[in-house]
Amino acid sequence: MPLLLGAVASLFAVSSTVPQVLRAFRSRSVEGLSWTSLLLSLATFAMWCVYAVAVADAVQLVNNFLALVLLVALAVAVLRAGGGFHRCWAAAGAVVAAGLLAVVVVDVFSSLALALVGTLVSSLRMWPQTRLALSRAPLGGLDPWSTVLAWTGLLLWLSYGVLVGDHALAACSLTCLLMQSTIMAFRLPPRRTLHSLAAGRLGGRVARIAEPVSGRFPLRAADFELVA
Repeated sequence: MPLLLGAVASLFAVSSTVPQVLRAFRSRSVEGLSWTSLLLSLATFAMWCVYAVAVADAVQLVNNFLALVLLVALAVAVLRAGGGFHRCWAAAGAVVAAGLLAVVVVDVFSSLALALVGTLVSSLRMWPQTRLALSRAPLGGLDPWSTVLAWTGLLLWLSYGVLVGDHALAACSLTCLLMQSTIMAFRLPPRRTLHSLAAGRLGGRVARIAEPVSGRFPLRAADFELVA
């Protein structure tokens, strides 16, 4: 069961970055995407890769390595959209510095110490993106599918961490899940999203299910102040 749950969590977590990467490459629009959050995410997954090796957890290693590769691809897409040469060095430096720091922490202290550091950085990595959402900045560059898949992946990782008794992973996943929920609420406002589905956004079958529900929650003027 833990292996199956971890595999499913990895699938959702890793695949969540794919739509965002494709959107960024196709549209060259990264509006609403926090560069600071991206740098912290690169550093975080570099650390968690070292942690997975230290504790010999193959599930986490595969997930974190693939996530790191996709985040690098996303960083390239951001730079391609006009990020500037200095950002290229910042992204590379974040990965290298985080990886070296993780190796030193494991060697000098322990994998538990690295887990604590990784949890701290992981807890902070989504805060710039969350703060951007709370400021009601335009979030058109954030892919809706990527937002939903990331939320689902964090929920599954939280369940995996609780099941295997990995308190660091569980705490990290819970913190990120709360922030991702905030981001999703602003990127996909519930009422506007429900009415969008009822209008046929995902096809007729979904529209037939959403239509009677949307009738109970009429749109309000305030709903249009959020980015859908």
